[in-house]
Amino acid sequence: MGARRTAAKKSKRMVRLPTWQSPTWLTRRLLGGAILLSAVGGVLGFSTWHLLQPNTLPIERVQVKGPFQYLSKQDLYAAIGELANSGFFSVDVRAVKEAAEKLAWVDHASVRRVWPNILQVEIVEQVPLAKWKDGRVVNRRGEVIDAEDVDGLSVLPVFNGPEGSSEMLAKRFQLMSAQLAEMGLGVTALSISERRAWRVSLNNDLDLLLGRSASEAQLTRFADAYKAVLADQVEKIQSIDLRYTNGFAVRWAPIDEADEKSKQRGAA
Repeated sequence: MGARRTAAKKSKRMVRLPTWQSPTWLTRRLLGGAILLSAVGGVLGFSTWHLLQPNTLPIERVQVKGPFQYLSKQDLYAAIGELANSGFFSVDVRAVKEAAEKLAWVDHASVRRVWPNILQVEIVEQVPLAKWKDGRVVNRRGEVIDAEDVDGLSVLPVFNGPEGSSEMLAKRFQLMSAQLAEMGLGVTALSISERRAWRVSLNNDLDLLLGRSASEAQLTRFADAYKAVLADQVEKIQSIDLRYTNGFAVRWAPIDEADEKSKQRGAA
């Protein structure tokens, strides 16, 4: 009996854990780790807050790049000036980009920081293709933009058509221009009516009536006749109607108008 009681007492004894496995030790370690992480987080948070302050590493120079053929640098600086008045890390480059791209002559912009105190803004300007009927500018994609008139735009052709037709006019203009250039001719005006009838004015004072098709075949027919017959009589012609399937009709200019055109050609 005594041996059994001794064995039972031994079985009821608690097993002593090593110090590093005790609950108190683990609690202390976890608490210490939490305090350390909290301290590190606080330091990082304060450091981040400090870096994002406008007076921390302030932007001292805004560097702009671009052709600036039509866009004024002063207008660009005015648009982004307040946004760039910030710190190296706090400046909102997206906001600067959006502000620059709101300027009509800016096609797109890219903005980046250059260590330690420079904000670099690179501009790609709109490429004007023509002037819209109301004086605005049509870019190479056929978009009408509210750009201010500047030197050099007076030589651009004029587009005239219903609202929403500028892209179609731009595409047709580029196709026609390539074909007419082979004859030494250029387009000064291109229009499409509400009924989708096309009309082209050339730099030799000829008007071409193309109807709804405005096809390459029509211009080819005109080119053949122009080289063979029409080139020597341009001052006598007012317009050429190319809406016929296998030919064209010539409308002759009034005598006084023909004389004036002849004088202009002689002076040139």
